[in-house]
Amino acid sequence: MDGIYGILPGVSQMTNIHPLFVHFPIALFNSFFVMEFFGVILKREDLRTAATWMLYLGTLGAVGAVSAGLWAASTVSHTEEVHAIMVRHGIFGITVLTLGVLLSVWRFYVNNKFSIKLHVLHLILAFIMLITMTFGADLGGLMVYKYGVSVKAVPQPKGHVHGGAIHETQESHGDMHMDGEHGHGE
Repeated sequence: MDGIYGILPGVSQMTNIHPLFVHFPIALFNSFFVMEFFGVILKREDLRTAATWMLYLGTLGAVGAVSAGLWAASTVSHTEEVHAIMVRHGIFGITVLTLGVLLSVWRFYVNNKFSIKLHVLHLILAFIMLITMTFGADLGGLMVYKYGVSVKAVPQPKGHVHGGAIHETQESHGDMHMDGEHGHGE
């Protein structure tokens, strides 16, 4: 393989780029909330400054995730049942992006000069954003792990499952075991 696909062979197998973006807002928005919470409680401006940048970067990541998600929704095959889940997932994602933009713009214009009431309201909105993001991420996981959306089928090895591990049979590939065992010991 040439170019980027030679370096990142997993990317070449992806049906869309949504997974490349979605984890940034998840990590950054959660980190923003924790840093902001402790920055307010401990009255530490350095923590609040770090939180500000995490919020801004998380919002940029959310722009990428929502954009890639909207594109992916129109390109991946899915059933009517999955479509209903996908629509709810998209609504959660757009809501998270909207809250991220709102909090970012608010923070930019207030310039970290919050009254106690504004701190509380800011944290409440941030918490609502995290809860919304959690529900959206759960639906994303449901689409991938239950319904296999955007996942290529992987041939299963011949054998039987015992204790969560695949044990090869004589007809298959010898002593290849997913749990590292080389014999049944039964």
